[in-house]
Amino acid sequence: MVIVGDNLKELIRQHRIVDDENFGFDNTSICLRLNNQIVEINPPEDASITYGDALPAEWITDRIIPNGDYLTLEPNAAVLACSYETVNIPIGYFGFLQTKGSLARLFVTIHCCDSQIEPGFKGKITFEIVNFSKMTVKIKPGQKVGDLFIFKASTRQVKPYNGRYNNAEKPTIQKPET
Repeated sequence: MVIVGDNLKELIRQHRIVDDENFGFDNTSICLRLNNQIVEINPPEDASITYGDALPAEWITDRIIPNGDYLTLEPNAAVLACSYETVNIPIGYFGFLQTKGSLARLFVTIHCCDSQIEPGFKGKITFEIVNFSKMTVKIKPGQKVGDLFIFKASTRQVKPYNGRYNNAEKPTIQKPET
């Protein structure tokens, strides 16, 4: 069951699902904004990697988008970014992330199928932003880019998420399995 309306608003306040008192509330979802922290992955031409292996450090560039500037996505560009908000999903609930419709209509997505936020997760949500369009798209930090929907789980008897991406304070790259 999707939690909506006043029930969602009260659940957000009761469990402090987002850390910002002025969170973006949209009757059916929580609006998430783009943070100014970006991770770019730039492998050399013809590079390959085996799933489960660590990305070479020289491929990874962390950067901050300066105040007043934009995240500029060239056609077919992809970056890791994160939510401005720190999110806390309570036990008994599950989050599901979607790209804001107005951004999706520019053929930009903020997730590549990794849109579930498990019970017990706390941290900034990493966005896998991809520009599928044939045009350059600019997004200003602080703009609403995603909708977080909250679902009630069928039971509260679940183990809280304690995975390798918990407590993220910035975009997180793929972490190898241990």
